[in-house]
Amino acid sequence: MGDKQSGQCLCGAVAFRISVPEPVYSICHCGNCRRWSGGPLMSVHCPGDIDFDDPGAVAWYRSSEWAERGFCRTCGSSLFWRLADDPGAMLIVSVDAFNDASEFKLSRHIFSDAAPNRYAFADNCPRVTEAEVFAEFGAGGASG
Repeated sequence: MGDKQSGQCLCGAVAFRISVPEPVYSICHCGNCRRWSGGPLMSVHCPGDIDFDDPGAVAWYRSSEWAERGFCRTCGSSLFWRLADDPGAMLIVSVDAFNDASEFKLSRHIFSDAAPNRYAFADNCPRVTEAEVFAEFGAGGASG
C-alpha cells in the first residue's frame, strides 16, 4: 500500500489523507475503546503524517494520562487515537473511516484479555494481552 489513503467521518466534515504502510488492522478489546466506539475498535496503525482538509473539524479528547482520541466535532464519529505527549509519532485510524477499506486484512486482536464474554471472533489471528501490548510499547498503566 504505502500511498496516502483517503477517508472521512460520517458527515464528511473530517476528510483526511494518511500513509498506510501495511493494509492490516487490529481489533482492540480494551474497555476505553469499547466505551468510545460502542464495541471493539477495528483500527489501522499509521505514521502520524495525516493531512486534514479542515484540522478544526477534529476534536481531541485526552482519554488517559498518555492517549488522546479524535472525533468529528459535527457528527461525533470516533476516528483516531494517538499518543498525547507525542501526537506525531503514530496515529491509530478507525479502519472504516477509510473510503476504501477493502484491501485491509485483520492481523491481530489487542487487549484480548479485556474482551467481554458476550462476543467472540472466529478468526485464528493472534490474541495479545494488555501486558503484552504495553511490553511492546515499553509503557505501563491502563489502556488509553
